[in-house]
Amino acid sequence: MNHALQRLQSMIFCGEVLPGEHIRQQELAGELGLSRVPLREALNVLARSGLLIHRPHQGYYVAKRAPHERAQLRRMLELLEGELIDTLEWPDESVLAQLTDINDRMAAYSRAETWHPIIELNREFHLVIFSLSPHTLILDQVRRVWDLAAPYLYEKLVQPATCLRNVQEHAELIEVLRARDRAACQRIMNAHRLNTERA
Repeated sequence: MNHALQRLQSMIFCGEVLPGEHIRQQELAGELGLSRVPLREALNVLARSGLLIHRPHQGYYVAKRAPHERAQLRRMLELLEGELIDTLEWPDESVLAQLTDINDRMAAYSRAETWHPIIELNREFHLVIFSLSPHTLILDQVRRVWDLAAPYLYEKLVQPATCLRNVQEHAELIEVLRARDRAACQRIMNAHRLNTERA
């Protein structure tokens, strides 16, 4: 089931299936080389998490969020991420080097034909920072909200101009983390979130 779950998440996060789109179980089972039982288990997990919607006698669909629901996701991220930034412990040089490496890889993929890795790299970059906070329960909720918002992020992050701006904002964030400037961290993170939404 884990392979099916990871593949389904990747398809949703990278825009291979769009909000409102039907998941074709038979085709996907053949592509993954799985029986429909583990695939259905994975679909049920994603339905319980809110990424998919199950319609009896019709199948599974990628959840489509109304504007007021997307606004709620944005607000939750603003509040929860803000709390994590307020409580993070300052990174050492090894963590700063890890963040720089992730950001450099994002920059490289922004100029490549294969852009899918940008989505996961962007997520990894932010979660490395948020993981510096000891508030693990809040971090778990941030991961969950990121999952719910993922179908609406991919189309913004894969635009070359938006991706390059994200890389620049990430670089600025690394520098204020190095300088241990919490107010600047909050300011850059808020602007970063807003700029991604406007893209």
